[in-house]
Amino acid sequence: MTHPSLLDAIHDVLAISSPPASEAHLFSSISSRISSRLRSILDTTSQVHDALTQLSAMPPSNQTSKLVSLMKQHAAISASIAVSRAAVTGLSSADRSVVFPDHAPPSPNRVAEWGRAAGLEAFIEFPGGSSVPTIVLAGKVLVLDIDIDGHVLVKTSFAVGNNVPNGTAAAPDLDAFLAREVSKWVEAAKYASSGESTPNMGEPAVVAANCGRALLGHMRYFMMLDSLAVNEGERGIRWFMEPVVAHQHFICRAVIPLDKLLVQRAFPLLYLNFPSLSFLVWLSPHAYLHLQSSMPKHVRGATGQADISLTHMTTSLFKNSNGATLASLKLVPSSEVVTVGVLSEGQNDHAFPSSPSHSWILEFSRSPLIYNGHTGIVMSQSRVQAIQSFLGVDVATDILMGIGTPAGAAVGSGLGGMGPFGSMSQFHFNNFPSSQTTSVENPDSISSSSWHSPSGAHPPLNLRLSVPQEPGFLLQRVPVRTTNQVSRVLEIVREQCWLNELLLMSQWQPEDTVAPPQDPTNIGPSSSSSGATTADATELLASLLEGSLTPKSIPVSVFLPSTPLPPLAQSHRHASSCAVPHPPRQPPMIILSSPAKAPATDLVELRVSFVPGSSNGAGNGGGDCRVKVEASPGIDTKGMDEIVRRGGIWGLPGRVWTRNHK
Repeated sequence: MTHPSLLDAIHDVLAISSPPASEAHLFSSISSRISSRLRSILDTTSQVHDALTQLSAMPPSNQTSKLVSLMKQHAAISASIAVSRAAVTGLSSADRSVVFPDHAPPSPNRVAEWGRAAGLEAFIEFPGGSSVPTIVLAGKVLVLDIDIDGHVLVKTSFAVGNNVPNGTAAAPDLDAFLAREVSKWVEAAKYASSGESTPNMGEPAVVAANCGRALLGHMRYFMMLDSLAVNEGERGIRWFMEPVVAHQHFICRAVIPLDKLLVQRAFPLLYLNFPSLSFLVWLSPHAYLHLQSSMPKHVRGATGQADISLTHMTTSLFKNSNGATLASLKLVPSSEVVTVGVLSEGQNDHAFPSSPSHSWILEFSRSPLIYNGHTGIVMSQSRVQAIQSFLGVDVATDILMGIGTPAGAAVGSGLGGMGPFGSMSQFHFNNFPSSQTTSVENPDSISSSSWHSPSGAHPPLNLRLSVPQEPGFLLQRVPVRTTNQVSRVLEIVREQCWLNELLLMSQWQPEDTVAPPQDPTNIGPSSSSSGATTADATELLASLLEGSLTPKSIPVSVFLPSTPLPPLAQSHRHASSCAVPHPPRQPPMIILSSPAKAPATDLVELRVSFVPGSSNGAGNGGGDCRVKVEASPGIDTKGMDEIVRRGGIWGLPGRVWTRNHK
């Protein structure tokens, strides 16, 4: 057996591409690979140091010169081999990421093939002499009976601990989920094999291939649970039933509008798009309106936990989750995540089943993808550190957050301006091309947008967003052990989602790619009106001084503070704003500044913030939208909290201008 040489170790390190700086933290999906690469670099550096020390200790001679020459030749050959190997590896990894269209018709053999690939035993049976085949996928504990001929049926049973009466489904919710997944594949495969298409599906062959890949992933997950369950005998069934048990700890009995419920707690969804428990963390105003308007009339009204029926919500999010931020509770190998500290369990806390080899995580996703095609949620560094702090993660591992910190900067400054909350260099608002992103070397850059009143009640607003200095990271997966930890993580993520979705309500572009806005103060007569009378000029000047002149546009400065601000002097605060204790961390806030009505020369400032609530919903009124609006003296903010709730935050300066000019 040949051992890798020093050159092999060096080339292995160089062949690995550097990860995005915003993913170099503890809660990214590649954190384990980053840690492994850092260890590899340290080991290789030590080997290089030892080799150079031995070489420098050799006395100068002809033999030494020949040795150095041979080493150079060997290094050149090794480099050529390493380049070829890296090219082949790159091609093979690219092939694995490509989805090839699948035109094969639905067949029991395909399902059996996927089961065997996942490690399950697969059989095709004809029970009772029937001509309808049934696919049986069996592990040591789990048994799946799947019928795809006609109406898709799936029945789950367990070899141990299956204490249910005969004829009763052991896991009805899991059966319904798998039947939905298999039905989607069967429908797409039928269209693909016949060459037909449907406007609601896209390319059937690609959809069928994606569905097949998803089913194979589900089977592999079941096989992982099966390997854990077989070691526990009768108690092993708990690994499969844990999503149902955990779901009971997150159910809320309050019947309030869904968007108001989400500001208090995440909405639990059992078996949404993965065989585990999912959470609807946040919905954009547009996605919430779409859910409401698309609900059939016969199911309208308050049903279940919210104003949208659970069936309609699950079906809609399964088909199209645009504008929704989701989190999935799933099990992964412990080597892929960091270790979470042991926290004392509260009275109503529930600990998930534990295993030294596997850990529970919350995996986040937001559709459509707004960060270079990666899943996850853009999070400010302060909130990522808040999650790290209460989970009890070793503080020493925070060195990952210091990668890329400029010389002389504090470690807490993270990536030196990388990410959406440092320079927005990686945060693509509404997916404008990367060529238009703001340069990292220009942290003081500005992004611009415009906002027009649908009714023409006020002139267009020219929004200019100052890029924050706080670094941003991509939150992808967070290790958890108990239901209380899940609630606290989702509470912090909810704050960031509120801010992210409001920013995504408008089309933002770096100011250097946008035509410079017209000067709103340039209201004088043009050259073609040189014959204007003195009376007209006098009237124009008088209206300008009185503040009754309508400008061509209203400039609005937008600022996202990351540190606490002094309160506005004698600020007018709407009485229905959330009166809750001051949160332990700075809540997300958006500051809007626009010119005051003439002849005043100061600015009108609006501060819109999200007030975090209790994760268990205690003491929260059903009508509380968790929005606090503060304004400069003399500005009435009545009703503005509801406007922000519906996504109209960028029109607030226009409303203030309209009220002042009535």
